[in-house]
Amino acid sequence: MNVFCLVGQIKEMPQLRSIPSGEKVCNVLLEVERPYANADGVYELDTFQIEVWRGLAETLCSTMKTGSWITVKGRISSRAYHKDDKVYYNSVFVAEHIGFIHIA
Repeated sequence: MNVFCLVGQIKEMPQLRSIPSGEKVCNVLLEVERPYANADGVYELDTFQIEVWRGLAETLCSTMKTGSWITVKGRISSRAYHKDDKVYYNSVFVAEHIGFIHIA
């Protein structure tokens, strides 16, 4: 099973861009609070870069702003690249569903 689920705040506004095939994509930085406090009693934040595609990317970029709360459910994708005769792997968090949380 390959699933992740996060709830957090947008740290920086994503920039919508088009790839050569014409599809829209953006990357959004999401700050997520850890579920436990550190030794000083502070709940630290982790920052995740989430890749968002097509209409979901367009909706995210047109409706959200820095500090907005969202939920993200998706999958983790691995990508290989070659450098200096070695193979390296990067993990990418790909959004499949985004929920927009409106706090009054």
